[in-house]
Amino acid sequence: IARHGAERIVVALDTRRSDAGWSLPVAGWTETAAVLLDELAPRYARAGARHLLCTDIARDGMMSGPNLDLYRHLAQIAPSMHVQASGGVRDLDDLRSLDGTASAVILGRSLLEGRLDLGEALAC
Repeated sequence: IARHGAERIVVALDTRRSDAGWSLPVAGWTETAAVLLDELAPRYARAGARHLLCTDIARDGMMSGPNLDLYRHLAQIAPSMHVQASGGVRDLDDLRSLDGTASAVILGRSLLEGRLDLGEALAC
């Protein structure tokens, strides 16, 4: 971060809900890191990171709607970070639901399948 600047680095974390909390799957989602999201996100924020891309892998590509609880939780545990929401966005209503919770949204399947128009998304 010191070398390249906080505006040029996005910390990316994949997560899924587990009995222990928000776990961090690694190695192609086949293993779980020893640290939880609740520990790691604030640690990166204290280190000066400003941007966090967080994917709820249970919703990634599933078109089931974004996990609003996850993104609200991130706002509480790492309030200084600009969160990029990823996973589950289906339509404009989903984009609107993230307003005030996420600073940016990752769109994939909804665009590829034509369920969401890029122009409308940008204007939203």
